[in-house]
Amino acid sequence: MNLFRIDFIMGKTDATEYGQVVNTLIDNNTIRQIITLSVSADKLQSISNYSREPKRLTFECFPDTWINDHILSGSNEHERYISYYEVKVYRDNALFFSGIIDTSQLSFDVSTGILKLICYDKIKLLSVYSDLTHYYSLTAGYQPIYILGYFLQDIEQTIPISIPYNDQFNLPILSITMGDALTIAHVDYDDILQFPNPPGGWTYTYHNSSWASPRYGFIVDSLANKVTFAFAFKKVIQATYPSPATTRYQGRYRGRVLKFYNNICPVVEEYDEKTGWEDSITSLDNAYNELLSFFNDNGISEAQLNTLTSTGSLGTSIYGSSQAANQWVEADFYGNLMPTKLQPGKSYETGQAEQTDNLKVLQAMLMLYNATIFTTPNGNIVLKNKDAYSSTIIDIADEDVVSFISKRGNQEKPDIKTLDILAGDTTQLQSNVQPHLINFYDSKWSIEATIDRLSQYNLNLQCKIRIKTMVYAITELERNYLNDEYKVKAWLI
Repeated sequence: MNLFRIDFIMGKTDATEYGQVVNTLIDNNTIRQIITLSVSADKLQSISNYSREPKRLTFECFPDTWINDHILSGSNEHERYISYYEVKVYRDNALFFSGIIDTSQLSFDVSTGILKLICYDKIKLLSVYSDLTHYYSLTAGYQPIYILGYFLQDIEQTIPISIPYNDQFNLPILSITMGDALTIAHVDYDDILQFPNPPGGWTYTYHNSSWASPRYGFIVDSLANKVTFAFAFKKVIQATYPSPATTRYQGRYRGRVLKFYNNICPVVEEYDEKTGWEDSITSLDNAYNELLSFFNDNGISEAQLNTLTSTGSLGTSIYGSSQAANQWVEADFYGNLMPTKLQPGKSYETGQAEQTDNLKVLQAMLMLYNATIFTTPNGNIVLKNKDAYSSTIIDIADEDVVSFISKRGNQEKPDIKTLDILAGDTTQLQSNVQPHLINFYDSKWSIEATIDRLSQYNLNLQCKIRIKTMVYAITELERNYLNDEYKVKAWLI
């Protein structure tokens, strides 16, 4: 049959006709109102850019009165060349595309009377509104679907449009074993213990107000989804001179607070103070109080300093600590490196209401989790793991394989700096995620195939297909309705 129907739907949410079909172009066996129609391929984005191309539909028609009045003329569009009217497109009564009309790309050939329209699925809106920003302020962070959802809601608050979406995402696991635990903090303190050299006739000892060892460990705030590592040390040096008999005191203080966001991304606050030589031990009280004030300013009380724990956990993320006596202490991480919630933007670090680019946060989320977004035929935007292949394998008959090329994939290195948009120092997160992503793509065997008979096979992105005994996962899919065939790119799994 290969007959098409295009419904024009009022997409302006505050219009009285919202959601209603206001015009239709329809083919039948004798009259073809749709002159040409083509649809771009569905694609999983590459490792390099993590910005999926929107699906594009192009069609030509002779404009009727409604199209003349509402598409080619009149004030019937949102800002940025987005028509109030959306389209739903059917082939033989089966819906296969829903999207928006890009009025900036209208082309009307006056000599032939043919109008060319270009439509996109609503993923296009993410690039159209790439300049939108958001104040990411939830203390505990944002689940991956929230990152997508808030971006779409910000667009909906800019223009009266509905952008449906749903979540098919599962948190991936990038396991760090205890034996390969990451060192996420290192604090030296051996210099605090050193006596002046040469002594110059003075005798040096540690005063009994000194701490025998540093206080260090974790404070875990599960509700805020935050782990803090703290280090505090106080050492008082007593200097005695025999003749004339003289005693002096010097206080040495070191404080470190590392607030970890996104599991292992620290914001580091440092305090170091060494007083001059004082004749009275009480003269050092102010210096010690300043150390306590440093911790108070960073949300840690003196009581908490005295009850720091050597280990901590958030879900499947485990934190531990160790030391080399009189030299250094360290904080370590193992477990699932993937955060359950993301804390994007610098507001977490500064405490100020700073705006952050929505698109950059979305791209960071997709890269970190190796996730993808795509639209269903009814227009829903779906967030999903890129390796969430279908469980069913579709067998392709040999006689339906029109062409078949197999080749080895090239190694791609992601622009891992995309993760810089997340709160905290992401250096170590980047260094561990990058090889994980490269390994996912590296040296995969892939195919390019043409498969006959569209109606015979219900193929979609991430479907598993079997061709000549080998199983592949579809990463790119184009439907050629004129030739009744699929063009498929897939990799061997």
